[in-house]
Amino acid sequence: MTWAYLPVLNKLIQIIVTILIGYCSEVFGIIPAALFVPQAVQLVFKILLPSLILKGVGIGIDFYTERNIWAFIVAFLVLRAIALVIAFCTVLCLNWKAKKPINGLGDVAVLWLSFTWISTVILGVPICSAIFGKPSLGIKFGLMAGVSSFIFQLPLQLIFFEYNVIEQRWTREVLHTAQPIVPTPMKHSTMITVDVEETSDQSTHHSDEVPSGDQRRWYSLVNFEHLSQAAVWLDIFKRLSTNPILIALFVGFVLSLSTAGKYLRCPSDTCIAGLEWIGDTLGWLGECVSPLSLLAMGSWMHSQHYLSSSQRIHVSKLCLFMVFKLIAIPLLMVGLAKCMKLNDEAGRAAILIASLPISMASFSLGHQYNVGEKDLAANVTAGTVLMLPTIIVWNIVLDAVSLYPLK
Repeated sequence: MTWAYLPVLNKLIQIIVTILIGYCSEVFGIIPAALFVPQAVQLVFKILLPSLILKGVGIGIDFYTERNIWAFIVAFLVLRAIALVIAFCTVLCLNWKAKKPINGLGDVAVLWLSFTWISTVILGVPICSAIFGKPSLGIKFGLMAGVSSFIFQLPLQLIFFEYNVIEQRWTREVLHTAQPIVPTPMKHSTMITVDVEETSDQSTHHSDEVPSGDQRRWYSLVNFEHLSQAAVWLDIFKRLSTNPILIALFVGFVLSLSTAGKYLRCPSDTCIAGLEWIGDTLGWLGECVSPLSLLAMGSWMHSQHYLSSSQRIHVSKLCLFMVFKLIAIPLLMVGLAKCMKLNDEAGRAAILIASLPISMASFSLGHQYNVGEKDLAANVTAGTVLMLPTIIVWNIVLDAVSLYPLK
């Protein structure tokens, strides 16, 4: 008798082998990460992923008839909101312990990324496809799980990180008024996923020093005078309005909600003959997202030299991150799935996607703003290594308690 989880195991092994091929390509210098990763990421996030979104959201999903989809989107939105509250509380506790505001919005952003910037598409789509045996379901659940990350988490992340740039600049100016401040060029990021443009100031290394002129209490994370700078809001608006993924999501929702997408859904009764090439081309390009991204991830993992002592974080800290990400976050999703009354397919997909590791894109944001790079790199690496047992165990647990059974 075939093991019930064999299709999932095969898909997980396929993912890991693809990552290892990318890793080995960097080890043997076949395709150096410095050349391959930036170009691969630009291709994925500017062409391939928007194509997958247009095909999956605009053509493949009918938001009028698939009512459970809205509940699924809201479940992940609430999950990210809860994770944000936990991140705020954690930073406030650390500041309370130190009796001064040594941590700020940049640290909140790093924790939030570590909790819920989940790899919903690159890993979620192939894994859900294997679990349900239907690629269409994998695309639907993977894309819908990622909607709230782009319409809710991404804008707030940018606000937090841009504020952190201003805060750290002000701190340096106060602490080193006697020394001229020479701006340093932006660090080259191998994972630009938000925009290819540079941030206004990248010399923003975190400092535990609090200037004597800072009268804020330990519970104060924000100096609202810094948020009054119009340039910050203009930069954030520009980044969001030119983000290919957000544009694709907007167009996809318009196509689906206007019912225009059903005329491009082929084969079907509503398909317009002669337009099949549109959906086929978008789907063809979208199929390249996961393999190319996983190759880039493997190459990136070796280029980070995480095994060197200077890049490691404390084991106990990493274990706490993994327990929260791989156990607590999925448990929260169990409760949310019940509250939102998700059906069996949507409920299982939501829990399993919530247990996936965070995306390599999280490291990109931390790298660009010089905040939490070691923590994010460790989370991506450890989560990816533990992905196979995590997904298998969660499937076994859900079946053992007869929760969202597979049909």
